[in-house]
Amino acid sequence: MTRSNNPSRVNPILATASQELRDNLTSHGNHRHYFPNEELFAVGEEADYLPIILNGRVKMVQFPEPGKEVIIGVFGAGEMFAVPPVVDGDVYPASAYALEESEILLLHRDDVFKLLEKSPEFTLALLRWMSSMLRQKTALIRTLAGGSAEQRIAGVLIRLFTASSDEPPHKVKLRREDIARMAGLTTETAIRTIRHLAAIGDIRIVRGKILIDSIDGLSSHLKG
Repeated sequence: MTRSNNPSRVNPILATASQELRDNLTSHGNHRHYFPNEELFAVGEEADYLPIILNGRVKMVQFPEPGKEVIIGVFGAGEMFAVPPVVDGDVYPASAYALEESEILLLHRDDVFKLLEKSPEFTLALLRWMSSMLRQKTALIRTLAGGSAEQRIAGVLIRLFTASSDEPPHKVKLRREDIARMAGLTTETAIRTIRHLAAIGDIRIVRGKILIDSIDGLSSHLKG
């Protein structure tokens, strides 16, 4: 399975951006370096900046209750995120933390609108991002509303695969605990389910790491 044949995936903006758009983003944005687990922004803060990941990975999380973390998104190199609150002038709906050492381009909200006015390419990229996120959120809600453990884990793994800019196989870098939180399951249930998916050939486990060659087998769990 090639990336270009995956209709649910939108290429990271920097993967397909023209040199003109790259220059515009660089000239308007501020470069920031973040260490693992360092906070980019906190839930409830004014969404003044649109983050674009130059390299590294970032997670967005919510804390519905003390000690409980729910991962609502993981983003990699070339991707932008937290688009809706920046566009509508609201606050960030979740907190963001670097999963690894990361370089982030922060584009101020005023500059976002300047680019929307003068760059059709940027406008199209933002619209594609919004459409992709809407599809993913709809699918996630449908799965979490009544899905089995296999459906939930399969849904999370598909999201991670389609969000990756790497060629297959995709190595899942998240911990089993993180996957469990994204799926709304206990860590024990997630581990057991992941092992089952590996046993039936939908994924591979090599030296403790989850490898996904394609989403064909995983997708079969979401049918019906």
